Amino acid sequence: MEMEKQLKQHIAENLRKYRVLRGFTQEYIAEYLGKKDYTAYSRYEQGRSNLKMDDAIKLAALYEVPIQELVSGTPAIKQQRMQKDTFGFKDFSTLITLDGSPETLDNQFRRLKKLNNMIEKGEI
Repeated sequence: MEMEKQLKQHIAENLRKYRVLRGFTQEYIAEYLGKKDYTAYSRYEQGRSNLKMDDAIKLAALYEVPIQELVSGTPAIKQQRMQKDTFGFKDFSTLITLDGSPETLDNQFRRLKKLNNMIEKGEI
């Protein structure tokens, strides 16, 4: 139960951060989400209500961030390979997650290495 409370609070902080960074009011966000008044949205930012998936999707689109980043605060980094006509590579992109922990970095490195091997073998 404590972990759920912490997650809800973390989401609440992220919602406020993105709203403030974009210069939006709670009233504007509530209207954007189709809420009757701002208090319904305000409860999200206070950690008193669970963020609904429909609202998360709309907010991620508004803030132009992946949903993962909106709800976890973990930046999603898009890796892209060069165009084929530049260096002979295929176009390829993937998302990786970095949260500052050595374990996550090791896991993502192993994942990228595996993807790279698959590309080299022509499996992708």
